[in-house]
Amino acid sequence: METLTQTIERQAETGVAKSKKANNFGGYLAGGALAGAFVGIGCLFMYAGVSGMYVHGSDLAGTMMGLVFGIGLVLVVFAGGELATSGMMIMPLAAIRRKISAVRAGWMIIFMLLGNLVGSIAISALITAAHVFKKDSLNYQMLDAVVSGKLGKDYSEVFFRAIMCNVMVCLAMWTIVRMKNEVAQIIVISWAITVFVAAGFEHVVANMTSFSLAIMNGVPGVTFTDSALALVVAAAGNIVGGMVVVGGSFVLAARMEA
Repeated sequence: METLTQTIERQAETGVAKSKKANNFGGYLAGGALAGAFVGIGCLFMYAGVSGMYVHGSDLAGTMMGLVFGIGLVLVVFAGGELATSGMMIMPLAAIRRKISAVRAGWMIIFMLLGNLVGSIAISALITAAHVFKKDSLNYQMLDAVVSGKLGKDYSEVFFRAIMCNVMVCLAMWTIVRMKNEVAQIIVISWAITVFVAAGFEHVVANMTSFSLAIMNGVPGVTFTDSALALVVAAAGNIVGGMVVVGGSFVLAARMEA
């Protein structure tokens, strides 16, 4: 297995490749939109597949939500897409290794978030047009409860839940780079995602879809302003989780390998 230093170098090179791809603005925006849509598909599976358990208060609802939501990150990794939350670890590592500038790394994360938002809104519009969330359906009731719960949290709680969320996402992305077997990679992704969903942590890109669906389907009390503020706080927490907690920890650990 690779050393930590070798894995950091691989992650940094991935950051360089992403930076070069971003020179094609339209193509890279499309890649970000695909990732946002793939995560949105995970949200759709979660709401449509687990709504009965959730609404009726099953103790296993959280675990099942996580297990089905994992398809989103699996699609990002194996179908291809530019996901901001993993980029929050990868781009700073590229900057730390002096392969790109810190300013470039920051703009890349913003660029990914923009693409993810476009994809999240687009997939939400398609789902809404398909009438998946009909009023009084179990799917709608779950969407209402989940989004209302997210927007009812204090911003400090959202921030720390977002840190923990991206710790799990970035640990998954870090680990699969060190693995060869694709089935094992899918298992690791699924387990890591199950942890953050079951615990109720905050993923900015998943929230983009949840909030978009709530607004488009008329969930009471959900506004653009509240949704935007919650997304900004979640993004900040996700950045700390990916860049500082995961990326920073492995950079420090790599210095002790010698």
